[in-house]
Amino acid sequence: KQWYQRRVAITAGGLVGAQEKRDVIIGLPGGIYDGDLTSPEAQEAVKQVLVEFKNRASASGQLASGDVILVGDVVEVKEQVVAGQKYIITINLGVTSNAECSAAAEDGFVSSTVCSNTEDLGQHIIEVVSQPWMETKYIFGEFQDVSGPALASYWN
Repeated sequence: KQWYQRRVAITAGGLVGAQEKRDVIIGLPGGIYDGDLTSPEAQEAVKQVLVEFKNRASASGQLASGDVILVGDVVEVKEQVVAGQKYIITINLGVTSNAECSAAAEDGFVSSTVCSNTEDLGQHIIEVVSQPWMETKYIFGEFQDVSGPALASYWN
């Protein structure tokens, strides 16, 4: 689908002079759109997803003591306004037991720029909803394997 935007000029009560008109972007309500990976909110959503993945992988018993999470590039972030802000994150992610990678890891994570063991890297889509006004600020949704090693079982 192709999303569209339309510009309209509005005035307060219709009685304001032309110099006080404002442009408003009207799009498809609830539609999915390209996110801004440089925004602090999107970066925090990615960080929260990575921590949640590590916690779930550890809790499932599938993350062995010598394993580290291999973090590659964030390929894409899509956003959707729901009861909060939903982030659909496409990321290159993996799990490795490579000793070189484990030695370079910090808090159980290692960057794919530091670890040359990229055969353990795959592409995955992870969904999270940010609700900063709630006590539980992040609600984690689906985890989909797109390519490479399957990691969905670590999440579920």
